[in-house]
Amino acid sequence: MRRYVVVFGLFAVLLQGQNRAPMVIGLQLDNDSFTSTYNDFYYTNGLFLYGSRLAKATTATTKIIHSFRVGQQIYNPRWVKATLLENQNRPYAGYLFAEYTTTRISEANRVQANTFQIGIVGPGSGAEGFQKWMHRSFGFGDLKGWGNQIQNPIALQYQRLYVKPIWAALSSNRVDFNLYGKAVVGTAFDGISAGFLARVRLSEKGASLHATNFYNELSEAPEAFYFFALPKINLQCYDATIQGSLFDHKSILTYDLRPLRFTMEAGIRYKYYQFNFSYTATYSSKEIENSTASGYFYGSLVCSYLF
Repeated sequence: MRRYVVVFGLFAVLLQGQNRAPMVIGLQLDNDSFTSTYNDFYYTNGLFLYGSRLAKATTATTKIIHSFRVGQQIYNPRWVKATLLENQNRPYAGYLFAEYTTTRISEANRVQANTFQIGIVGPGSGAEGFQKWMHRSFGFGDLKGWGNQIQNPIALQYQRLYVKPIWAALSSNRVDFNLYGKAVVGTAFDGISAGFLARVRLSEKGASLHATNFYNELSEAPEAFYFFALPKINLQCYDATIQGSLFDHKSILTYDLRPLRFTMEAGIRYKYYQFNFSYTATYSSKEIENSTASGYFYGSLVCSYLF
């Protein structure tokens, strides 16, 4: 945890030091128990700290946002107390990373984002120690398979995100519809996702439905509450947390990917003046070519503050 505080502190200094533009600082927690204690497996925990600021180059028609994020993700098999390899139907893995994103939002609410990320998969991520500490602290029992975890591939990643409003005739102050596309390439993850983002405002008053427009929200209504849904098809070509390193075969346990998968995200977002809160439930279909593997669920809680 100390490493997150130090790195995030440096990010905050950078964000504050550039100019006096509005800035957002936030925390995101992912956990499978946020949806169900029964579905406690596969992607089991995520912790992220992030900060964003409006760029000097922002104009009346185009917003440019610079963002920094650090995070850790933890992956487990379905049965965390299993000692035999054949009963560990997904590799233990951790991923620690830092990233920088530039987001451009046009007057027509088209969103384009470029993300550059560096990270590490394996013991260097600190996931084993963090999860064992969590299990001891909350009485969840011992974990038996971290000795077989994926071994230390370095991650250098690039991600491109594009969101475009569609069906203007059906959209209103209450509802909007968007095409969603994302491509990821790098040494740890490679894939393409395409989907359809729909949002419905649940409050009579509120700011823009576009979550990325938080810099406008102080000048709009102080409160907003809306529901969103994002079904996606994902073509995953490579995942180091399942397949191990591209460059060696040091990992004891790896599996083949099921490349084509379906993901569904649905949740709510609430804004009250400078505070933003959201909850998202995510379902992913089966990722691994293993007879005992299955789809899984997890939830995400986000809290941020606009300065």
